[in-house]
Amino acid sequence: MSGPLAVMAVLLAETAVGGTVVLWASGVHDAVRRGFFLLSGVILALCAWAAWATARGAVGQDPTAAEARMVTAFMVFAALLTVWQVLVLARLRVERIVGLAAAVLGVGALVTLGLARETRVVLALVELVAGAFFLGSTLFGLLLGHWYLVERRLSNRYMVRSAWFYAAGVGAAVVGAALAAQNPAPAVQGFSPFLAVPGFSLLLAGGLVAICALIAGFVWKLAQEGGRSIQAATGMFYLAVIMAFSAELSSKIRFFG
Repeated sequence: MSGPLAVMAVLLAETAVGGTVVLWASGVHDAVRRGFFLLSGVILALCAWAAWATARGAVGQDPTAAEARMVTAFMVFAALLTVWQVLVLARLRVERIVGLAAAVLGVGALVTLGLARETRVVLALVELVAGAFFLGSTLFGLLLGHWYLVERRLSNRYMVRSAWFYAAGVGAAVVGAALAAQNPAPAVQGFSPFLAVPGFSLLLAGGLVAICALIAGFVWKLAQEGGRSIQAATGMFYLAVIMAFSAELSSKIRFFG
């Protein structure tokens, strides 16, 4: 795998897996209405299907055994997320088990993506986990902040918890950027000509992560205040999503070398 399609497959995979894991780790299942899991689940399922489609396109007609396993793993992951949403709509109690199973399977799919690189596999897995936590916590914070407009009496402790998740995700992004610096510079063809500047993608990733760290401080402060400040925190998450995805894109450009 290489080129723009491979990079987009990584970002979409990290978003789907990280978002699913953070959603279940947040502890909101018994605190929010079912609609929040429909909102989040549909978005995550779409990301998973997009990850499968872009990964399939990136490996081409003659994939290696590791790449074929990776594509299959993401297809199964996306299908299970879809089944989970059907069960949520049907209001069946088994939806919780299926949702948790999807999160576990997603982590396994992410492992197959790391193995598909075939070089520096351990570092690849750490990079993917860090990126998934970063993007997943950012997406979760944005969606949860919007949900406070639906459930105005929802305790702000969940938004505070989300702020902590996001802050930890920014820390993980720092680790991911540091590991990306150890990967070889990618070929410029197919990417922006700015990548011809030595170390440009790493400088960009570092600067964007620094902005995310600043945003994390504001989000935590606003979440602590509660009330209408939750809306302000959600507004900060809009900026966070733009910066986080741009930072991760800049970092993962070097993932496949």
